[in-house]
Amino acid sequence: MDYLAKSLTTNGHFRAYVTDMSQTVQQAAEMHATSPDATIVLGRALIATALTGTSLLKGNDQIHVNINGRGPIGQIVTETDANANLRGYVTNPKAVAENGRNGLPDIAGLVGLKGSLKMTKIQPGLKPYVGEVALITSEIGDDFTYYLAQSEQIPSAVGVSVFVDSKGKVQHAGGILLQTMPGASDTELDLLEQHLAKMPNISSMLAEGLTANQILEKLFAHLKLTVLETMPVQLAPELDKNWYAKAIATLPAQEIQAMIDEDHGAEILGRFTNKKYQFSENELKGILASKTHKQSGTE
Repeated sequence: MDYLAKSLTTNGHFRAYVTDMSQTVQQAAEMHATSPDATIVLGRALIATALTGTSLLKGNDQIHVNINGRGPIGQIVTETDANANLRGYVTNPKAVAENGRNGLPDIAGLVGLKGSLKMTKIQPGLKPYVGEVALITSEIGDDFTYYLAQSEQIPSAVGVSVFVDSKGKVQHAGGILLQTMPGASDTELDLLEQHLAKMPNISSMLAEGLTANQILEKLFAHLKLTVLETMPVQLAPELDKNWYAKAIATLPAQEIQAMIDEDHGAEILGRFTNKKYQFSENELKGILASKTHKQSGTE
């Protein structure tokens, strides 16, 4: 089972989250039949979304993330709630990165550098908050770091890593979120930066068999640390057909009628799961009749 561990230094100066999402990223890759390079992009976005969401959200809050760098992979869309129930997809799951100067896939080029990261925070009873920043590296982790600093005013560092083997299977995928709290000294910051510079990426540490607690201890060797909570991470339950029926009902009546007259039904592809939902002509007529009844009742 994938998990996310939340921790706080005992002096209250640093907060750190670590997650192992290897299974979750592999499940998403299988669901969307992504190329190895697209798996890396989608995985990084899901990991960063889980880390960011669990640090910002409470109760029934949600965040929706849209990354569009105008690159070959198209849009990258992710969602999570406060309990790390995740959804995500990329609009071109078969996209393949060109090789960079180091001979490795140019993931940033696949995402594209001429766009933005937009995050919508949804809190029940409140107007949605939308923050948007320009992409700075398109490596995903750096862009979430920049977003947290600019839109949330939280000094942070987000590191994400996905290792895919030669057969396209996710071997290890995880991430770390560090946040500086009030009271942190320059000396503490310098020590933390030195430790970060020496540490391998998160997927390498997971490959060594290190747990989240061991990774945190390695990172904060100079400070005492308390693990506050360890929570499961998983893909969110699939949206049922009734959810899509409600979505159809939000369309103008003439569009629903056109589906009935021209197509004698409708097929909806769930972007987060790639599952197809069929609506018969009679089902559409029922949705339209209910919609018309409600509208006439409010006039």
